[in-house]
Amino acid sequence: MIRNLFIALFWTTALFGQSGGKSVFSFLDRSIFAGASALGNAAYVHEGRVGAFAVQNPLLLTDSSLYQLEMSSGSLGEGIQLLQGSYSFELRSRPMIASAQTIQYGVFNGTDQWGNSTGQFYAGDLAFTLGTELFSWNGIRLGVTAKLVNGTYESYQSWAVASDIALMYRGSTGPNYGFIIKNAGTQLTTFGATYEHMPLNILFAVGDKLAHAPFRWTFVIDQLQRPNLGYDDPNMVSVDPVTGVTTQLDMSTLNLALRHLSGSLEFLPTDRLHLMLGYNFRRQYEMSLPDRRTSAGFSAGAGLYFNKFHLHFANELRSVAGRMNTLSLSLKF
Repeated sequence: MIRNLFIALFWTTALFGQSGGKSVFSFLDRSIFAGASALGNAAYVHEGRVGAFAVQNPLLLTDSSLYQLEMSSGSLGEGIQLLQGSYSFELRSRPMIASAQTIQYGVFNGTDQWGNSTGQFYAGDLAFTLGTELFSWNGIRLGVTAKLVNGTYESYQSWAVASDIALMYRGSTGPNYGFIIKNAGTQLTTFGATYEHMPLNILFAVGDKLAHAPFRWTFVIDQLQRPNLGYDDPNMVSVDPVTGVTTQLDMSTLNLALRHLSGSLEFLPTDRLHLMLGYNFRRQYEMSLPDRRTSAGFSAGAGLYFNKFHLHFANELRSVAGRMNTLSLSLKF
């Protein structure tokens, strides 16, 4: 019954999933868990010792990561708070991961068109997820995650449903491969009169651990449903010295290709300490200043593993204006 329910929900939401243009609930495309944040949200193919990694891919659950309660807290800019809680467990011999995520944008002072105060209002997003593995055969595994999403901005509110489907291959040797369709779904109710797209993201991931060194790597190619992620960059123009006419320059093929790429590297010196580094080319390019590159797009963190609990810390460089710090605690039961 559980398997049939997940399959039905996936196909229902996949029929409505659309790509391109602006989308609503873009926070669904990232994890608040510090371990995933430290890896630049490129944690899709390596099974970890913490169940919270499975929020992004339910196939990452293992026997050692079951029955764990994870609590994460992060901050971004002035007054923006990110919270996540997850619990990994087993139901009828099936591994499950349940989570709740919220981003609290704060309390704002409202005014009318004449500047008169209308009181304060709240803005925030919330998502509940439930993921599991559907079946496994000869190293090929299929999993799905169902999502119920809410956004509340002053008196405007929207509900949506979405699902992820994950396909992985893990052989006895060699890299792990993953193909994931994220956030295929639809709004049930809208903020206004128009239905908006969900943040669909189709990605391919590959990763492996070096045979004779304590390093583990991952590469992710995302937004496969949108081959061209370019836009008219106001800093990429040529000006005719005679007429003064400006012409928009096209982005290079290499630039457009690299916009799909992100990756991570883990250093595993001991069983109790993991050091993590992540990089996202698109974020670094889009958050750069006109006259120089910045460190935006890089992320780093560490994981400390003990018998009954695990700690993770992440520092994500979002732009020159700020960074996101996240702390996660996982308790083993």
